[in-house]
Amino acid sequence: MSSPVPSTSRQRDLQIEVLRLRADYQRLAWKRSACQLLSQMQPAALIGQTRDQLGSAGLGWIGTGLGLLRRYPMVLSLLGSVIGTPKRRRLALKAALIAGLVWLGKRKPPSDLA
Repeated sequence: MSSPVPSTSRQRDLQIEVLRLRADYQRLAWKRSACQLLSQMQPAALIGQTRDQLGSAGLGWIGTGLGLLRRYPMVLSLLGSVIGTPKRRRLALKAALIAGLVWLGKRKPPSDLA
């Protein structure tokens, strides 16, 4: 008659197999988390996260501008040529300041201006 209790060598073999399976599972979990981390560190994902955070802070127009610069690189080239010389740089700074003030004026309701 065989005994219902497995032998000690059989128990040890089962424990070793369980430990191997656990190690395999942990390796897979590490690989999965490393892949997720790498996908989050891609430039497109970083830009998306930055755009979302800027939008939640009320500065979504910056994120939109970054998206447009990424989509249309000629705009960045044009901006670089406009601000290339010191004289043009001062003119561009003044134009940006005026555009910013106009934008801020449109954001505030008329009741807050009084």
